[in-house]
Amino acid sequence: MKNTTMPINCPACCTEQVFKICPSIDVQKNPDLKEGIFNRDIFRFICPECGEEILVAYNCTYIDRDNNFMVALVTDGDTASVETSNYTLRIVRSINEFVEKIALMEDGIDDRIVELYKIMLEDQFEEERQGVELLGIYYGGQDFENKSLVFYIITGNAENVRAILSFDTYETIAKQFDTYPEMTKHCSEINRIWAIGTLQSGFSEDS
Repeated sequence: MKNTTMPINCPACCTEQVFKICPSIDVQKNPDLKEGIFNRDIFRFICPECGEEILVAYNCTYIDRDNNFMVALVTDGDTASVETSNYTLRIVRSINEFVEKIALMEDGIDDRIVELYKIMLEDQFEEERQGVELLGIYYGGQDFENKSLVFYIITGNAENVRAILSFDTYETIAKQFDTYPEMTKHCSEINRIWAIGTLQSGFSEDS
């Protein structure tokens, strides 16, 4: 793990402080940091002057050598500094995406399928819950008892809606990807924009 610091101005008291960050995390060498990612502690700044607490996004790369993947949180738009070697790379732009992507990769879930499913959920939600603001949809883990993947829909009225994707449906979509163009496997930013573009390119019609 590489530790460094960055200056930060507290938004509450406006004092300049020093924030300790972890720009690179090798989970095999520093397994204790995994919890700090999922509870957001590695991004949590608490002002020593006034006690203000905020989350600060910064460039951070998560490396899992056992599962051969990397997830890079890139906040400045520059991806040139991310060295992938033979790893599967995913680039994200927010803390929530960073946490979710790591969870998906560790669970062995194809994030392409997840992003496509999220668009379906989004359309369904907007049709059924007109007027309710949708803030985001996030993977919540596997429900082995009910043979499904769990998702949480975050709304503007603080109501969290639970949705599921059955393992059978997941496998059906996964088989469709077996004949989908190889270029999708090498795209590093698999997100909502990617999913919309994929659907518009005719994935559902060609599969």
